[in-house]
Amino acid sequence: MAKRTFATIWQQIEKLHQQLTDGKKSQEDVASTVNELLSKPDVETIIAELGQLLMIDYEQFGEIGFKFVYEPENEEFIRSSYFDSKQKIIFMDPFRLLDFAKLIRSYAEELPAEADFDKYRKNSFLAELSKLPNKSVLFLCILQQVAISDGLTHIGLSEIPQGELSDTSFYQTALWAFNELEKKLYTLNGIHIRTEYNVSWHESEWISA
Repeated sequence: MAKRTFATIWQQIEKLHQQLTDGKKSQEDVASTVNELLSKPDVETIIAELGQLLMIDYEQFGEIGFKFVYEPENEEFIRSSYFDSKQKIIFMDPFRLLDFAKLIRSYAEELPAEADFDKYRKNSFLAELSKLPNKSVLFLCILQQVAISDGLTHIGLSEIPQGELSDTSFYQTALWAFNELEKKLYTLNGIHIRTEYNVSWHESEWISA
């Protein structure tokens, strides 16, 4: 059997998610398959190394673990990830992440009508982020969890880290994560993310209504 890589693991997860979405597999069948996959030692190591690669530059997160889990009934997941400060692990549900990626692609097709400026700005930004491939959306959401857990964007981020974020706080943490992702993808792969995926966003145009 060929040696597993993150790319092959992610490809299998995306396939299982699509089968569940299309009704070709039951949640029980998917849960059995994905939990078996995620429990394999080499898979756990590859996922942990991915987290380390993304978080190593942030002082308080250089020693934090990262793990994929599939827990559709776990109420800790208000977003696709959460940080367990006792275990010192960021948990990510890749199925919730793929649901999120699908949701923001619907924003790109038809942006929800909003009178509220903060919500409209957030949704407009998410519509731009939907141009990224799913793996990049995953990386962005990991970085956003770092920002949420560490309070790296200070304005408006007064909520409990695991709780619901205001539209302003969600936008600020996602924007920070996007800027960090830009730097990391260029450093690691020489990819100019805005050019590669035609992402157009200028914060100066969205300061206020």
